[in-house]
Amino acid sequence: MKKAYSYIRYSSPQQAKGDSFRRQFSATQAYCEKNGYELDTELAIYQELGTSASEIGSQEILNNFIDDCVTGKVKKGSLLIVENLDRLSRLKVNQAMLQFLTILNYVDIYTTQDEKHYSNDDNLDGNAQLIAIVSSVLIMSRAYEESETKKKRLKESWDSKRKNIENKKLTSLIPHWLELSEDRTKFHIKNDKVKIIKYIYDKSINGMGVSQLIRHLNENLTQFPTPTHKSKLWARTSLSRILTDRAVLGEYQPHIGKHNGIGDKKRKPLGDPIPDYYPQIINEETFLKAQIARKSRTIGRGKVNRNKFSNLFRNILRCGYCDGKVEYVDKGEGSKGGKYLSCANAKRGGECTHNKHYKYLPLELMLLHLTTENGFMPKPETPTELNLRLSKLQDLNEKAESKLSFLLDGDFTIPSIKEKIGVLSKEIERYRSEIEDIENKILTFKPDYTYSDLYQNVILENDSVLLSSNRMTYNSYLSKKIESAYLFNDYSNFILFKMKDQHVHTVMIDEQYNFGGCSLPNNHMTYKRLNGDRTPIDEMIWQIQENFLILIDSCKNIHDKKLDNYLNRINKLISKIILEQEIELFNQVLFQIEKAHKVLAKIEMKQ
Repeated sequence: MKKAYSYIRYSSPQQAKGDSFRRQFSATQAYCEKNGYELDTELAIYQELGTSASEIGSQEILNNFIDDCVTGKVKKGSLLIVENLDRLSRLKVNQAMLQFLTILNYVDIYTTQDEKHYSNDDNLDGNAQLIAIVSSVLIMSRAYEESETKKKRLKESWDSKRKNIENKKLTSLIPHWLELSEDRTKFHIKNDKVKIIKYIYDKSINGMGVSQLIRHLNENLTQFPTPTHKSKLWARTSLSRILTDRAVLGEYQPHIGKHNGIGDKKRKPLGDPIPDYYPQIINEETFLKAQIARKSRTIGRGKVNRNKFSNLFRNILRCGYCDGKVEYVDKGEGSKGGKYLSCANAKRGGECTHNKHYKYLPLELMLLHLTTENGFMPKPETPTELNLRLSKLQDLNEKAESKLSFLLDGDFTIPSIKEKIGVLSKEIERYRSEIEDIENKILTFKPDYTYSDLYQNVILENDSVLLSSNRMTYNSYLSKKIESAYLFNDYSNFILFKMKDQHVHTVMIDEQYNFGGCSLPNNHMTYKRLNGDRTPIDEMIWQIQENFLILIDSCKNIHDKKLDNYLNRINKLISKIILEQEIELFNQVLFQIEKAHKVLAKIEMKQ
């Protein structure tokens, strides 16, 4: 029994909702049953649902069928069943004919609507084949002309409307902050809506992300009612559209198609934007600042408890003993309360036995110290003229690339189009060159956070919504810089950071008295007293801690009771020096370090 294959295509949303698929498939099944064909189920039905046949490269599934014919998956002499030839193609006649003859080289084609069988069989009557081919050319030619006529009429209709734009507005679908006059000749501003939009732009520029803004607006709906009565709450899509819609600048971009369209019915721009179509409610500088602010914020993943982002180490820090996740624990207020980090494996009774609870706040402050000392995070500032120029150029470049892409999809052998392609290519090259130049200048002048500035933004900020946004942004930024981070406790707390640029940084802290330091790219260390001002002996304390760090590193994987006693004694003495600042204790520490080294040397000699 010969095999048959079904190809089904429709392009519009209305056909998707309607009977198109069922009709085409039922006709295919009926023909196979009547004429003794086995309808293939192994390769499945070749379906092009919601795809236009009038655009080159748009029929991926039909091309897959042709590939299957070439590779032999579809046996030569089989039958391809379609409703009509215009389901196969609405391309130009020469292109459609080439596609048609290519398919006939491998399989026959049957159209259920006009009940015609096309074949390349040498045993068939030559005249009959010629008539069939001529007939197919006429059908495909008609399909192409119908498609082109629709496009031409639509374009002429829009061109006519654009010419008459001063007298009559093009559309009644308008931004929610405007209303169209009865004679459709002008727009009236809804001042209450514009006031909310200006507030949204101000908050966005000053640090609020979309998630925080949505929460803030929805918690104050009396003051900030939603754009339409249909929606009870503010949604991410409507808020993002307000912050990116150039209609606030007065521009109108005509479109064809629908938001939920399929294939060639998808919504896409028609021609260039029309300036000064709407009343302008946001100036260009404010609009560009909002775009810069949005691009500079990348919120990290993870569930956020209302206006809180407690753990700056979220998705960054791991246990140095089992590589397990390190969790944030908040035990509340009181003598037994506090904020801690602990190994999740140890906490849940897993294989890790290192169940220490690390005090969170000192580690958080040392993270800020590491960040500011090494310049990991540039400080966001009010956009300069360079930033605004960069944003404008990026927008112009994006539009030019979009136009070029559209032209390259068409017939660019036409002289006028070829000339336009050349002009756009030069524009894009100029934009990219200037963008690169400005980016280098901005990078040169971009300041890094100071410890006090970062402390203010992620610790002291009074606005809880803004504080949460700042902490999420900080966490997200560090996640992109840090490849791995491991938390250890060997007499003092240590975090080893491996950065994505392959630099390795060490953070060390005396947890009890909040004194520690971090490494710099030049292999030097920088120390920090987290509570209070520096003292004259802080540098000496840090030198002792560095020596202790070297000693601890030398004692790794060595289990000796006498050595452990010395290390514990040294650690307590260092903590006492930090607290009491007694210079006399330095000699005791150095003496204990010397004795520990002697014990270590004896152990190593025995090994």
